[in-house]
Amino acid sequence: MTELLRRWPLVVAVTLAAGCGGDDEPRAAGSGGTSGSGGILGTGGGFPSGGSGGGAAAAGAGGSAYAGPTRYPAASLRSPIAPSVVARVRAIAEQAPRAEDVFMKVGASNTVNTGFFHCFAGTNVELDGRAHLDATLTHFRAGSAGGKTPFDRQSLAAKVGAGAVWSMTGSPPPVEQEIAAIDPRYALVHYGTNDMQLGVSHQSALFPFFENLSLLLDHLESSGVVPIVSALPPRSDTVAAARWVPTYDAATRAIAEARQLPFISVYGAWSPLPNQGLISDGLHGNAFNGGACVLTAAGLQHGFNTRNLLTLEQLDVTRRVLAGEAAPDVAIAHQGSGSAADPFLVDVLPFTHAGDTSLSSSRGIDSYPGCSATQDESGPELFYRLELDAPTPLRAVLLDRAGVDVDLHLLAAEPTGQACQARSDRIVQGTFGPGTVYLAVDSFVSSAGEQAGPYLLVVVRCEAGDPDCG
Repeated sequence: MTELLRRWPLVVAVTLAAGCGGDDEPRAAGSGGTSGSGGILGTGGGFPSGGSGGGAAAAGAGGSAYAGPTRYPAASLRSPIAPSVVARVRAIAEQAPRAEDVFMKVGASNTVNTGFFHCFAGTNVELDGRAHLDATLTHFRAGSAGGKTPFDRQSLAAKVGAGAVWSMTGSPPPVEQEIAAIDPRYALVHYGTNDMQLGVSHQSALFPFFENLSLLLDHLESSGVVPIVSALPPRSDTVAAARWVPTYDAATRAIAEARQLPFISVYGAWSPLPNQGLISDGLHGNAFNGGACVLTAAGLQHGFNTRNLLTLEQLDVTRRVLAGEAAPDVAIAHQGSGSAADPFLVDVLPFTHAGDTSLSSSRGIDSYPGCSATQDESGPELFYRLELDAPTPLRAVLLDRAGVDVDLHLLAAEPTGQACQARSDRIVQGTFGPGTVYLAVDSFVSSAGEQAGPYLLVVVRCEAGDPDCG
């Protein structure tokens, strides 16, 4: 992959299973599937053909390379720009002609802050040997964004204290105002920190965040604006918030992966830095005193410098593939097919996957008596498996959208309803193992019929001391 930075090695192998039908809330998308307006993939969205079957990322001798939607590795700070991502961003660009040398910024205080990208409009820039980025700097410096360059424009779609819901509220909403003002081809999208506060708990706020970010991305994509999605930074303002940031980071990765949009993990990039790349309030990024666009080893010990580099790199490669260059990265496939006999392998935590129960032929479980559950789960299901060598605090989250009702079941040792240990329509968390654990994502059947469809599954190891996983 193109200069992907690595965070941590594989520490656990997991295979999860999808099973019985659900109760009420939204879930996510399907590998190899498509979704129309309002689906997990957004308006007119869909993966390039190829499905999500297991297999190596590259072809073996005499074989052919995997050509389906790519997985976004948890240890990568920037997602791969594989052929499926190239196809997706080109399809978005075909929706409308736009100014190819203009991008917009969409976010909150860490986007409004002049430490983010503004300095690339000036001369205090040190690429520290990364000459390949000069062409992209020159390209966007020539862009006209309301009398400024895109780098130093104060966006109408960025506001201190805002969450993703704000960006799409009003008539016209801020995002549409900024599109009308500068006609951008790209959008640098960064939400999550404030969104965590928009519920009675960080857990309850996760689900509206998923829907609000999805609506924003729906709108950008249908408008011909290519989103580059960044997840939230670390937080050190409260212990409770810090424990939930990895879940929001993984959920944002899952949203981008389902849509095959370029992604950046700000949380992953800043976490190893001194003070996690934050100023003393534990919420906002810090910058090198020599300038936020000084990308030397000393500069990259700071939050905004690191984010500026990763964003410029992802913008650079996205610009180049839209201009006709070939995909620089190979696709990475998930292992497994999702059946009870061959479940998807959860081989690393955090784990993300976009599935679609309507594409499954498995209907092996109709109910989950092990959890004393009476719901009709006779619709199609998908399975995942996880091998735990010790008791492990886990959080598994299921995300879907209107028209889909799938449920999540955690099964011990075998993929049967009798083996159910915990279930929910949205989230299962606790300490599980040791041994084999399955997750079943199953389609609820109501009086109106089967509620099968696309969903996102996110599985993370809970942070130390998290009372929700004790």
